[in-house]
Amino acid sequence: MITHPDIPNDNGFLTSLEQMKDLFVKKGCRQRFGGSTKDELLAWQADSRALLRRLLGFDTFDGCDNKFFELDREVLDGYTRTKCVLQTEEKVYVPLYVLTPADMKPGEKRPAMICPHGHTATMKESVAAVRHAVNADKDFDTYNAQYGEDFVKRGYMVFCPDARGFNERAEKLKQDQEWKCSCYLINHMGIPLGRSAAGMSVWDLVKLCDHIAARPDCDAKRIGCAGLSGGGLQALYLAAADERIACTGSSGYFYGALEALLVISWNCACNYVPGMWQHFDMGDIAALIAPRPFIVETGLRDALNGDSGLTNVTSQLDIARTAYRIFGCPEHLALATFDDGHKWVGTDVYPFFGKNL
Repeated sequence: MITHPDIPNDNGFLTSLEQMKDLFVKKGCRQRFGGSTKDELLAWQADSRALLRRLLGFDTFDGCDNKFFELDREVLDGYTRTKCVLQTEEKVYVPLYVLTPADMKPGEKRPAMICPHGHTATMKESVAAVRHAVNADKDFDTYNAQYGEDFVKRGYMVFCPDARGFNERAEKLKQDQEWKCSCYLINHMGIPLGRSAAGMSVWDLVKLCDHIAARPDCDAKRIGCAGLSGGGLQALYLAAADERIACTGSSGYFYGALEALLVISWNCACNYVPGMWQHFDMGDIAALIAPRPFIVETGLRDALNGDSGLTNVTSQLDIARTAYRIFGCPEHLALATFDDGHKWVGTDVYPFFGKNL
């Protein structure tokens, strides 16, 4: 233990996180929009979107055949759930569920919803309401995680994929464990190659957009994305990076990074993209979505928002609101709150998508 009246210490330890907080405040978010006109905003979006895609490692990904396989199909109450696999890179395949409304007519094109999962017990299974999956009941009770089923019952074509390193995509060290999450391994191995866990998962969703746009049962001009927690992260980044996303929802994942991801430093590796905070906070990323509709859902008692709670959320909305105001559509940026913790509720989210998608 080191103690000296002239040396700052933390109970005798010489720590570094306080210095990193100072670094964030002094040198972070350098890409923030500082203009006032639509032309300035459009130019900033073009430059910043290209930068975001580089930070996410998009320049490290190569094309592939985007092969698509249907494995099995189950007819349920009001919809059909099809287990599928999509190729997104050479040697990389994404298992997913495709949910099709029962009232689809031949030749009809429906709006499509991508519903990525968060850090729940059964990942895509809970989002797609696979009720017989082991531990899925925990996700339904704790997180209300079956939002993929909620969307298909509202008439959307719905796509529920596993993120890179999760569930049926777990790496060997995690395959035999109950909690099949290898995002730390994916992130650690990806960083020296110019990649991150978040970037790889978002890339998979970009390739899923390619598949959706080519399907005869989906309207390529009406692709939405919404998710809880880590699924909200993926929805936020995907909409900012890919302008084909026409409407976006992020539940349990929209707040100032300093307070929620640096001070709360035990978060999952998916949150940490090399160089991101030098350029962007979440409000800056949301400004890349404008003028497309974007709704944030958050619990007033969600501890992941940080010590200041809702204030840490609204501060980022204020950053993004400038862009929506310049585009003349402030109503396209919405906030839905509820008096509970970290979970999906959807009370205001579903009408928002119904109106805008």
